[in-house]
Amino acid sequence: MSVPGVRLAGRLVGGAIDVAHERAPGFSERAYRTVAVPLMLADPAAAAQAVEQRLDGTRTRVAEMAARGTVPTAGARRVRRDLARTRTDIEHLAPRLPVVQARCLTVRSTSYDDVLQKLSDPPVRRGGQSPIWDVAVLVAALAAWIGVFLLITSPFNAALLGLVAGVGTALFIARIRTRRAGRVRIGALVEALVRADAVAIGPTPASLSGLDRDRQVLGGRVRASGRLDERGGNALGSIQAHLDDLLLRLVEGDLKADGAHLVQATVERYLPDTLEPLLALSDAQYAARGHLAAAEVADQLTSIDVALADLARRPSRVNPEQQLFRQGEFLRSKFGG
Repeated sequence: MSVPGVRLAGRLVGGAIDVAHERAPGFSERAYRTVAVPLMLADPAAAAQAVEQRLDGTRTRVAEMAARGTVPTAGARRVRRDLARTRTDIEHLAPRLPVVQARCLTVRSTSYDDVLQKLSDPPVRRGGQSPIWDVAVLVAALAAWIGVFLLITSPFNAALLGLVAGVGTALFIARIRTRRAGRVRIGALVEALVRADAVAIGPTPASLSGLDRDRQVLGGRVRASGRLDERGGNALGSIQAHLDDLLLRLVEGDLKADGAHLVQATVERYLPDTLEPLLALSDAQYAARGHLAAAEVADQLTSIDVALADLARRPSRVNPEQQLFRQGEFLRSKFGG
C-alpha cells in the first residue's frame, strides 16, 4: 500500500476510534484500560514518555487548528479524548514515577485541561465584527454589484445578478473574518499551552524534569559505587529529600530567582563537581591533606545540604490552599494511595 494510502487508513481508523469513544466512552475506555494499564505498570518510564508525547501531539493539533482558524468536530473530539486518557494515565503512573516527574506531568495535564476547556466555542464577536457591521457589508456588496450590472444589463437582471453576487461576496468576507478571528482565538490557546509547558517542564529540555533525572542518575551511580561513608550517605540522602521539595516548589513558581539558581546550580555543578572526582579515583581510600576522600566528600555534601535546608525553610510564596494541594500531590506521588 502506498504511503498516502497508509495515512488515509490511519485517519479512517483514528476517526472510527474517535466516533466509538464519543458514542460509547465507557466501553472505549474499558477496552483501552484493559490493554494500557498492564503496559504502564510494566514500564512506567516508557508510559510517562508516551503521555508527554500525547500532550505534545495535542499542542501540535491545536496549532494546526489555529493556522486554519477553525476547530473541526473530529479534532475537538480527539483532543477531549486524549486529555481524558492523559488524566487517568497520570493517576496510575504517579505513584511509580519520580516525585518531580509525576508532579510536572500533573501540572502540565491540568494546565492543558484548563486552557482547552472552551476550544470548541465559537469566537466572540467584538468591535467591527458586530451584526451591524455584517449588515453594512451585505448592503454595500449588493449596491456595488447591482451598480456594476446596471452598466451591462437591464435593471431586473442587474437586481437579480447583484443579489446573488452581493450575498456571495458578503458570505465570503464573513468567512474570512471568522477564520481570522479563529486564528487569533486559537492562537492565544496555543500560546497558553506553550506557557503551561514552560511552567511544567521548564523553558529548556535541561530544566525541571531534566534536572530531576540528572540528579537521580548521579545519586544512583554514587550509591552503587559504595564509596560514600555513613556521614556522606546521610548528607546525600538529605540533599535528595530537599531537592524533591525544592524542585516541586520550582514547578509551582514558589521560589525566587536566587532560590531557583541555587537549585539549578546544585544539580548541574555543585553535586557533580563534588561526586564525580570521588567516582574517578582509582583508590577510594585515597587521602589528601590528612583527609580520606570519603570524609572530604562528606564535608562538601554537608555544606550543600546546609544551603538547601536554609532555602527549604524560606516561607512559601503561594497561598495555604496551594501548599496543601502540593503536599498532597507530593505524598501521593511518593507513597501512593
